[in-house]
Amino acid sequence: MGIGELGLPKAVFLDRDGVINPPVGLDEFGGTESPLRFEDFQIFPWTAKAIKILNGFGFYVFVVTNQPAVAKEKMSLQELENMHFHLTYWVREAGGIIDKIYACLHHPDPKQVKIPALLTECDCRKPKPGMLFQAAKEFGIDLQKSWMIGDTWKDIRAGQAAGCRTILVRNETDNRGKTIKPDFEAENLLEAAEIILWEENNQ
Repeated sequence: MGIGELGLPKAVFLDRDGVINPPVGLDEFGGTESPLRFEDFQIFPWTAKAIKILNGFGFYVFVVTNQPAVAKEKMSLQELENMHFHLTYWVREAGGIIDKIYACLHHPDPKQVKIPALLTECDCRKPKPGMLFQAAKEFGIDLQKSWMIGDTWKDIRAGQAAGCRTILVRNETDNRGKTIKPDFEAENLLEAAEIILWEENNQ
């Protein structure tokens, strides 16, 4: 396992939609829409290879994803869990490991939320870094030596707030009008993994 300067393990945090799997068009607000049905959940062909590369270098790999469609009753929790079971199984069959998936189900807008228990201004919904802090606490991660890979400004801000280095997977749709300054940019997750390995080997 990769070890940071504090003697703690390091991690790579991955956004899901747009990084691990393609979105399925645009939502009513012009942002990318997550898959809402299991049959629409497709995984990029390079995802498992990229995760396996990161595993091989000793990183924990976590997925940290906002999934407010559950709160809006656009998707059931069971459907989401089926997607994530399939994702972890598919990656494992290809020789990689996702150590844990963290999903924020909350949303703060009462006009959109249909499940009252999920209506909240939480600390886990990106751009807040709550999911990263939760993983760090559960697994003893050195966040200062870890990375966040995402395709929106929210991912980058969350990574920066947690003290991680950041890589933006290019996506013009959800970053319009937002000033974001990631440490690196990449075309996809595989290129991002290669950037991390190059940086780690040349420190």
